[in-house]
Amino acid sequence: MRAVSKKTLMIAGMVSVFALGVGSASVYAQMKMHGHSSSGGHMQHDEVNMPMLHGTDTTKLEVEELKAMFRNHSDITRSVELLPNGIKTLTETDNEELVAFVIGHAAGMINRVEENRDPGVPIQSPTLIPLFEKGHLIKTEIETTETGILVIQTSDDAEVVAALQKHAMEVSDLADRGMAAVHEQMMAQHHGN
Repeated sequence: MRAVSKKTLMIAGMVSVFALGVGSASVYAQMKMHGHSSSGGHMQHDEVNMPMLHGTDTTKLEVEELKAMFRNHSDITRSVELLPNGIKTLTETDNEELVAFVIGHAAGMINRVEENRDPGVPIQSPTLIPLFEKGHLIKTEIETTETGILVIQTSDDAEVVAALQKHAMEVSDLADRGMAAVHEQMMAQHHGN
């Protein structure tokens, strides 16, 4: 396994996005404005256009990566090992068309965290806030596999370790449940949980 250079990360692309920390009312208003509606107390999502994946600083490729992964979330497998000082994750897919998106998203988000460049995606989890703020305190190693990417991230900062671990579990939930996990998390934020 090798340490990741910024050049390698720039080439590869982006890791699971989801952390703006927008106020609950603002998130709800944005959801309504961007193709979400409420039906029987449950938010409905525009699964075709996925407007909530467009952030204040996202590229077209990053949005396409996110769309592909949400649409094909059931094709993604993840394992997460919680380390005393971080995480070890393996994200893979047998869907040949999805492999490049998984690798690109992971590497791109790692690069963004290192550079403190929050993409500002409305559906992001607040868990990413300390990661963007303290990205310089994270040591990252990546290794691509034939079907995905292995990532080890560690830190000596307790807040960063907790955020890495929580976010790793959130990403696994996204892989398991797709947009249902996002909607649940956003509604919990909206209701102050």
